Amino acid sequence: MKKVYKIIPLFVFLIIWQAFTSILPEKQFYFSSPLKVAYSFFVFFVNQNGLYHSLITFSETILGFLLGNCTGITIGLFLWFSKRAANISSPYLVALGALPIFALAPIMIIWFGIGIWSKIMMAALSTVIIAIAQSYQGATNADERYIRLMKVFKASNFRIFRTIIFPSSLIWVFNSMKLNIGSALLGAFIGEFIAAEAGIGYIIVKASGLFNMGLVFTGCIVLMLIALMLYGVIFLFEKRFLRWQRAS
Repeated sequence: MKKVYKIIPLFVFLIIWQAFTSILPEKQFYFSSPLKVAYSFFVFFVNQNGLYHSLITFSETILGFLLGNCTGITIGLFLWFSKRAANISSPYLVALGALPIFALAPIMIIWFGIGIWSKIMMAALSTVIIAIAQSYQGATNADERYIRLMKVFKASNFRIFRTIIFPSSLIWVFNSMKLNIGSALLGAFIGEFIAAEAGIGYIIVKASGLFNMGLVFTGCIVLMLIALMLYGVIFLFEKRFLRWQRAS
């Protein structure tokens, strides 16, 4: 029953949207309508290679997501071994994190071209700083009592990391991954928005130039579906690994 309640606001929104554009048909030029969006969605996947463009954006997002998160999580966790390195790198991470990813798009395109690699690198750069910050925060928030106990028994730093730091930081790691879904998708989309020959960003730019609002909304829906799909996968992994953490 709770799941039914969750979709009620969506149905109410769609009904109001459709009623508004039916009463004022001229507004469909600006807002389209649910029926037109549904038709555009169908045509997009049947006649306009929608699956191909969706897979391009999905591939760019998932590869950039994996590259950025794996790099960021590794750096963030291993900064625990050296507080000096963490202190030195802190201002640089803040500066890089404050830099708008849109500003890096021309550089990525010059370095990697207009193909898929520039979009992958954009997605990776969009996620790496958050992954570093969250994973390092998780590592430093480990229970000091257990760390002191391990040190009493002369445990090495690597053993402390493997036994206490890494397991306790998993929840932070998964939180960073969930936060980074949107960032990776945004990075890939910006790369497609600037220069691309395929992908959902390319379709949205092309449709907006033709004032095809139905196709623009279709592209937005596809982006949301990709984000929900990735979130669901991460949720399943989180559920499994945190259950393993509790069991241990």
